[in-house]
Amino acid sequence: MVVRIILSIFLSAVALFCVFGLLATFEPLPTDVQWTWRAIYSLILIGNLAGIVHLVRGIR
Repeated sequence: MVVRIILSIFLSAVALFCVFGLLATFEPLPTDVQWTWRAIYSLILIGNLAGIVHLVRGIR
């Protein structure tokens, strides 16, 4: 149970970093670079959120 809580906190921190990264892609950059970084951050964010949901469901 403690391991799941620690993993949930870690995944939450990485998810918040991805949100910050998504916001940073709104700075002036070439369009193809912006969309590449948005896709990368979005995929990592979705994976982290899925992992958090999986861990939290296992706790209950």
